[in-house]
Amino acid sequence: MELKKRKDQWTKEDDERLAEIVLHNVQNGKTQLEAFELAASELGRTKQACGFRWNKTLRGQYSQSLLAVRNQPQQSMRSHLKLALTSFDELTEAYQTLEIRHRELQNEHDKLVKWLQQGYSLMKD
Repeated sequence: MELKKRKDQWTKEDDERLAEIVLHNVQNGKTQLEAFELAASELGRTKQACGFRWNKTLRGQYSQSLLAVRNQPQQSMRSHLKLALTSFDELTEAYQTLEIRHRELQNEHDKLVKWLQQGYSLMKD
C-alpha cells in the first residue's frame, strides 16, 4: 500500500527556505511576520501556514541560529551609530570652519563697502 502525500505537506526544501527567509529578515531588523508574508508568496502558502510551521516545527530546530541573528543587528546598529556620530562630528567641524570663513568674508565685504562709500563721497565733493 502506497502512502499518499498531502498536497500541502511541507518538504525539507520548503522548511529550509522558510527558515532561511525568517533568519534573514530577523537579521536585517525585520519582523517574523514580515518574513512569513515573504515566505508565503514564495512558497505558495498563506502567511498563517508559514507562521504555524515556523512556530510549531522549525523554531526549536533553529533556536540557536535565531538567537545569533537577533544579536547581529545590535552590533550592526552600534557600528551605524558610531559612523553617524563620526559623520556628525565631521559635519560640525566643517560647519564651524565655514562659519569662521563666512565671518571673515563678511568683515572683508563690510570694509570694501565702507571703502567704496568713502570713494563715492570723495568723488561727489
